[in-house]
Amino acid sequence: MKKMTKRSYMNVNVILTFSKQDPKSGDTQEVLDIPIPLGMQDKKYNVFTFLEKKFFPRIIKSCSKYKRDHKDLIKISTCSNWHLYENKTGNKSLCDLDHPCKWYFGMNRTDLDDWEKKIMTDFEFGVNADMGDIDRTIKQMLEQYEKNLLEGRIQ
Repeated sequence: MKKMTKRSYMNVNVILTFSKQDPKSGDTQEVLDIPIPLGMQDKKYNVFTFLEKKFFPRIIKSCSKYKRDHKDLIKISTCSNWHLYENKTGNKSLCDLDHPCKWYFGMNRTDLDDWEKKIMTDFEFGVNADMGDIDRTIKQMLEQYEKNLLEGRIQ
């Protein structure tokens, strides 16, 4: 007789940030909880593959549920007990790999890492969002900070 095992769920608190406001609420964010099932088969996946197989597809479903276009998604922020994944699979969690547990997206960005670019390609997150001005905005913020520092406004 086969031994039954109870499936575990890793609950992930998620903040989705979109480039466009929700027409009804005017919000650019959706806050939700996503339970991700953890099973024996997940031992064969590293955390990156696990999230690509189980988490990011749920993000698309959640966007659809909230009538938001995942192609307008510019940031996914998460908070979870990432160590549950590690304990159940024996693989390193995002935290153990010093990953910030958030991802940015958008066209014409120069600050994306290779995994964010892959996720954009695979799931089309942010492909409707032109973020070309982000470099200019960051540069302006740094210039203002440097000016304030030189003028003694901040220490």
